[in-house]
Amino acid sequence: MSDQEAKIHILDAAYKPFPPFEEWAAKTTVDAVRWDRYSASIQGKGDSSNEALKRAREVVKRAAALDTGAIEGLYEVDRGFTFTVAFETAAWEVELAKKGENVRPLFEAQLHAYDYVLDLATKAEPISEAAIRVLHEVVCKAQLTYRVMTSVGPQEQELVKGRYKVLPNHVRTRDGVDRSYAPVDVTPAEMQRLVEETRTSAFLAAHPVMQAAYAHYALVVIHPFADGNGRVARALASAFTYRAISMPIMILSEHKSPYLDALEAADAGNYQSFVDFMMARAMDTIRIVEESLDGGGAPSAEESLSAIDRLYLTKGGYTLNEIDELGAKVLNLVSNELASASSKIAVRNVKSEVQMVQGGRNPSDDHHRLPLAGARGFDLRFVSAAPASATVIRRYHLFLPKDAWGEDVLIERGDGKEAFKARIDEIAPRNAGVLQIRVGLFADRVIREMLAELTSLAEKTIKGRF
Repeated sequence: MSDQEAKIHILDAAYKPFPPFEEWAAKTTVDAVRWDRYSASIQGKGDSSNEALKRAREVVKRAAALDTGAIEGLYEVDRGFTFTVAFETAAWEVELAKKGENVRPLFEAQLHAYDYVLDLATKAEPISEAAIRVLHEVVCKAQLTYRVMTSVGPQEQELVKGRYKVLPNHVRTRDGVDRSYAPVDVTPAEMQRLVEETRTSAFLAAHPVMQAAYAHYALVVIHPFADGNGRVARALASAFTYRAISMPIMILSEHKSPYLDALEAADAGNYQSFVDFMMARAMDTIRIVEESLDGGGAPSAEESLSAIDRLYLTKGGYTLNEIDELGAKVLNLVSNELASASSKIAVRNVKSEVQMVQGGRNPSDDHHRLPLAGARGFDLRFVSAAPASATVIRRYHLFLPKDAWGEDVLIERGDGKEAFKARIDEIAPRNAGVLQIRVGLFADRVIREMLAELTSLAEKTIKGRF
């Protein structure tokens, strides 16, 4: 016999079978009063058709399904990541993809496992070996191999789903101690015994947390499959809470240390430690659902944000800020054209200036508004030199369409006598060629009119002096 075979023989012989349920129940208690108080807090807040309740239970299921793989070291999670995926917040799929291409298939398989357990619970069928083997197939569907310690070191071997182990799977614990599980030849009988225990009158009459803790612990003690036993145990435990409160037990990755501590304490005969741990996790689940229901009357944050965003949309589909930006483009286009055109015709006796200004009057109709940042516009000024001193000023204001549908951007003269109009579709996504031509014609007309006015004023001034 090789050293490895001798070691396996010793570990097989050290296997300590899980206790009968009556022994387990005799050494443990459940705070039923607290359980009733917690579960009552959600029972009165909505029936099974309540959408908020369905959503809350979905969140808990997704969190449990995601972290069950992380507990086994298949991938890493943190609290923020878990709840990003559980709540399906924006870009949750992107964040999941960042963990690696194999993580999503693992998560989806684990999610389907909890759906399978819910289906079992809904049908109220007794737990069977066949159901447990199917559960293993489902939860491990995306896992192709598992690591095996051999005489030549660790090796990857194919993971056969839905079949009991054919090789010993004893492990070394966190403390470096070898942990014995059921020997290969004993496993079928132990699994049969587990199923029989879950069908006894004592078990069926027990509290759901007691049932969940016992079934979980017994399956982990047997370790019937080559790999995936922890995931199967956590999903199986949820069958009993699903029957009681339609929710799984949510054991998160952050609970891993106290979880393993409680299992090790149960190995030493302190079953109460593990029952207490499972009770705490069930309370966590109920509290999360309760908090979700307390806020269930209000729309989701995404819905409210979308509604707020719509307040900033005009009938034409542009936001108010986008209309402001488009209006500013027209204002700059017109003022720059006037500045350019007037500078080209300036002589020594006539000077011109375009100056941007803040403030001004309100629109003269109900279809336009001021920019969000306040009134703005520009002054165009022509001044003739002494002694024929004269000044002509025109102020133009920017007014924006309220709905960006049937109205235009206005560059309106201060006295309201004239305006340059630009349609939104002439500005967005870029200035149309026709718009540029119209701006040029507008600038030419304004300059000609102002120069004619300046000439008239200058003549009056010079005649009055000489």
